[in-house]
Amino acid sequence: MTIYADILVLTNLYLDFFLLWCVEKWLQLRVKGRRMVLGAAVGGFCSLFALAPVSRLVLLFFGLFSALITTLAAFAPLRPLLLAKAVLAFWLFSFLLAGFFLFLLAFLPIRGLAVLGNAVYFDISPLFLLAATCVAYLLFWLLQRLFPKPLPQRYCQIFVEQSGRKVSLFCKADTGCALREPFSGLPVIVGEVNALRPVASPAALSFLEKGSANGILRLVPFETVGGKGILPAFQPEKVTLAKTGTPLDCYIALYGKSLSAGQFNGLFNPDLFSEEIDFTFKGGPL
Repeated sequence: MTIYADILVLTNLYLDFFLLWCVEKWLQLRVKGRRMVLGAAVGGFCSLFALAPVSRLVLLFFGLFSALITTLAAFAPLRPLLLAKAVLAFWLFSFLLAGFFLFLLAFLPIRGLAVLGNAVYFDISPLFLLAATCVAYLLFWLLQRLFPKPLPQRYCQIFVEQSGRKVSLFCKADTGCALREPFSGLPVIVGEVNALRPVASPAALSFLEKGSANGILRLVPFETVGGKGILPAFQPEKVTLAKTGTPLDCYIALYGKSLSAGQFNGLFNPDLFSEEIDFTFKGGPL
């Protein structure tokens, strides 16, 4: 069978986009659509190495390298541990997909299909591939319209503004986080200090880093399975939901460590706010 380079790249671009989507959902990452396309394009061009006259062992190691640069193109920057998980997940999904097609080739007489290392080749025209993509997108769109399913209220993105500066937090819903500011009774959103540093009050930063502060400061006691503590908090000039622009009347508490491996950098309890506020996160990263 004759292998055409352009068809090989296009085929694996589509497949790598699907694999990156699987990694994103499995690890609950945040990524923009154009980054996914960039990663898929990198993976598509890496598939050309499958045409090189090298051993299977070399192809195996290049598959790992390809998974690394494809994942970096789609998801970077990530913390080292989360990056390693994403690379291994993408590599594993690639092997599973290649194994699936090898299974089909072993038991079904499928013409125009070949597996070259981790790359898959379909002997179809680019026009047919584009048409099939449009039809698939149309079918998914119709299914979403006919059978809408509300997404779980697990994540939301918020903007915090102070003194002309603005940062965003990608927050995970945690109904066990029932923190309120003691004097006002307002709900408290906990955020990583590294994400909030540009807008955090100097007093809150000083207390977290030095244990003392000069200026107005609110302290929020908390208790977890690991023990008790106090978080410095401040009330920004403006806190809004990124999706709707709805203002949130709350305090922001600074947390000096990481809340996750990179999936989110804030915690909030939706039950502490008005029931009319929709916190559901419906796509789009920070």
